[in-house]
Amino acid sequence: MKLLLFFQQFSIWSKVLLRELYNNLISFFFILSVYFALWHFPQTIDLLLILNQADAFMFEVPLYFFLLLASAFLIWNIPKYFYYYNYKDISLSNFIGFVPNQHYRFQTKGTSVNYQYRLRIHMRKVVPRILALMLLIISALSILNAMQLFELDNIYTSILNPFSTLIFCIILLLVLSEPNAYKKIQYLFAKVPRTKSLLVIMVLILILFIISLGTLNTQTEKDLGNLFLANTALVLVFFILVFNSYIFLRKISKRFFYGVILISGFLGVLFFLGLNFNPNWASNINPLSIMILSFSSLFMISFILILIGKKIKLPLFSIVVILFFLLSKLFFQNSEHYQLSLQPTKVARPTLEDYMYQWIKARKNKIIKAKDDFPVVLISSEGGGSRAGLWAFLVHSYLYESSGGEYFENNLLSITGASGGSVGNAMFFAEARKAQLQNNKGIFKIKDQDNSSIVYKASAIYKENYLSTSLLSLLGRDLFKEATNLFVFENRGQLLEKQWSAAFDKYFSVKKDRILQNEFLSFYKDLDFSSTTTKHTPPLLFINTTHTQTGNYNIISPVLYTHLKPLAGMNDFISNIQSSTPDFSIALSTAMRVNASFPYVTPVGEVKRKSKLDRVYSDQYADAGYYDNIGGRVSKGIEEVFNKVVLDSFPDLKNKIKIKHVIITNDEERKIIKTQAQFSAPLTTLQNVRYGHTKEIINRLGSNNIIRLKPTAIPLYKARLDLQSKEDVLMIKPVLPLGRYLSTVAIRSIEARLDEVKPQLDSVLITN
Repeated sequence: MKLLLFFQQFSIWSKVLLRELYNNLISFFFILSVYFALWHFPQTIDLLLILNQADAFMFEVPLYFFLLLASAFLIWNIPKYFYYYNYKDISLSNFIGFVPNQHYRFQTKGTSVNYQYRLRIHMRKVVPRILALMLLIISALSILNAMQLFELDNIYTSILNPFSTLIFCIILLLVLSEPNAYKKIQYLFAKVPRTKSLLVIMVLILILFIISLGTLNTQTEKDLGNLFLANTALVLVFFILVFNSYIFLRKISKRFFYGVILISGFLGVLFFLGLNFNPNWASNINPLSIMILSFSSLFMISFILILIGKKIKLPLFSIVVILFFLLSKLFFQNSEHYQLSLQPTKVARPTLEDYMYQWIKARKNKIIKAKDDFPVVLISSEGGGSRAGLWAFLVHSYLYESSGGEYFENNLLSITGASGGSVGNAMFFAEARKAQLQNNKGIFKIKDQDNSSIVYKASAIYKENYLSTSLLSLLGRDLFKEATNLFVFENRGQLLEKQWSAAFDKYFSVKKDRILQNEFLSFYKDLDFSSTTTKHTPPLLFINTTHTQTGNYNIISPVLYTHLKPLAGMNDFISNIQSSTPDFSIALSTAMRVNASFPYVTPVGEVKRKSKLDRVYSDQYADAGYYDNIGGRVSKGIEEVFNKVVLDSFPDLKNKIKIKHVIITNDEERKIIKTQAQFSAPLTTLQNVRYGHTKEIINRLGSNNIIRLKPTAIPLYKARLDLQSKEDVLMIKPVLPLGRYLSTVAIRSIEARLDEVKPQLDSVLITN
């Protein structure tokens, strides 16, 4: 009989819980969005590292915690406005300061009411509090999850499993949603002497604990544990507040309390809208804070739509959501928002064989006079966000500086890569080529290094925050454009191009000539193949991308190559453009962007063209890393064509030339994953294909010149180890994040790694 009663009550509990979750639907989606962002999206998971490593740690962490706490208060209190006895009395004049507690006024307080009634009233109070707590718990456990993903083994990861702990917390909170269980827990807690004073003391201690953990931060991976503890303490503070609100809020006017919550929410929306009018401002704010601000602003906008809908007796929120999907599908075909900006070009592209012939011819005397073999260098750079871009840029910078420019002028034949690595390649090429055309030597080091914590200009460029603006646009104005197709403004991809260009000009261009926005083929204009000097035959820069509709590999190339068997099957991006718009190309920055289009954060680029049946459609181009995350297939094809040109036209140089594949890669050795269940095996295969393909390409290119990026120990402060003993200097080894925002300690670690591989790099231009 008791078992039957239990199942009956469980059935009632489940139904009431689902009904109450429906009333808190926007809160549920808010929490779900934060969960997926912080647990399952690599770029935002890595942002937890940046939060811990931030130069302005004492500002950025409190801001992030404040936004989390403000969002939790919104989730706790906003759903109260959706009950009939509340919203029926709301008007514009009394909205701010209205006390949405009318849904409790008519409840029966007798002990004879049935279980379903008691459960419904209890759920109204407890479910919003549970959801608000879940937001903070997900944030705290995401740090633990990040530590596990980064393989940072410590006492926290050894004791707690993030997902199991999350499930345990959900179960524990659901127990509180059952009135009988809640009453028993409340009764046990009431037995503790001086309960009210104890709660106040606990809150104060936890707040002091959070502050003290911040002062102990050393920006290392071990401090993620402190960040986890601080976020957990924030959870406990909020738990104490919401389940004992009668103690903490009894001396505060309820009108004031709800007014502050609403005003805070609307101020957040106004700030969010203001940033969308000038999204570059967002680059001064940590991306995690931008993400929480964006989610909370969308939450408040949804709240207004639901409230107005209830007042006018129309499902306004549902109508807007449905219209959003319908209109985005309707506008999708004709929208110009994500079209790539095309630029006119008069540069005629030679064939790859002709270019290589002239490249070798211009260097023939140097090859003959070389004491040993003449190194011909082919670069392949792996993708991996800003860390990959900086690593490639630093490797090029060192080779250029150490050889006095000879690396670029004489030995470098081709540069290719994928995603972030290719962005670093392109920035280096732009500066080196500009210096070559001006008969100068490029300067890649910062002049006043005594006043700088970094050595190279590339590092200064990659200190910029390239992610916050994109996140803001993704969740703000670009989302608005998808639904309405109203107004004309730059999409987040175009904003990224301008950010790259501005940062590059800041450190490399006195005249601010926006060299990255020059048309791609213009770097190869006015080539004089009759000259015997090398200044007119720069290296070949190949930037790759993936065609969305077919999955085919596309190469943005200064030469024609599709007729060659070693490069067969790889489509010619510029030829595709010129088939519909002759004499047009794209800017170098645009090529960089479509090559490094992180999913969602950067939109796929679109180019209009006509089909054979004169139907207008848009080709779409995405990140090169989908297909080949290192560009090695291109390098292998270039090598084969080069060898053929040497054999056909310069057989006497065959034994004097030494081809060297330099592979600029990340040190990512994955553990062999255990045998998968049949349900998860296909997804695991898809997840690992790109990694496996990259390893396969690296093996084909050879392992003699693999320049690996590894987290490298650095002094916590910029202390000179030659002036102090190592025992006196605190050494740290920061984890290197994946996204488009690097901390100073991560950049210093990458530069320290460059120091370690200098002997290996010195051997690149030396032959045995």
